[in-house]
Amino acid sequence: MLTVIQIVLFLLNVLGWLVIAAAILSLLFAFNVLNHSNSGLRSIYDSLDRLLEPLYRPFRKILPVTGGVDWSPFLLLVTIGILRIILTNVAYSV
Repeated sequence: MLTVIQIVLFLLNVLGWLVIAAAILSLLFAFNVLNHSNSGLRSIYDSLDRLLEPLYRPFRKILPVTGGVDWSPFLLLVTIGILRIILTNVAYSV
């Protein structure tokens, strides 16, 4: 049981870093620090977007975009943090 919890915690950690990477790439593209014509970075961003979009969608249904800011990555990171706390407490109680 402990090994399963550790694997899930690891996957949640990886998911959190992927969300952060996608958010950073999105900001760099939005402020024209990175060029959209760079096919390598664009394919990485598109892959991350396709991977994370199903996880963002429930948050986007709840919260509207406010002032052009999408809060769904932040809420996903908060949810991941809450899940990590819960799983860590379960692991210590086992």
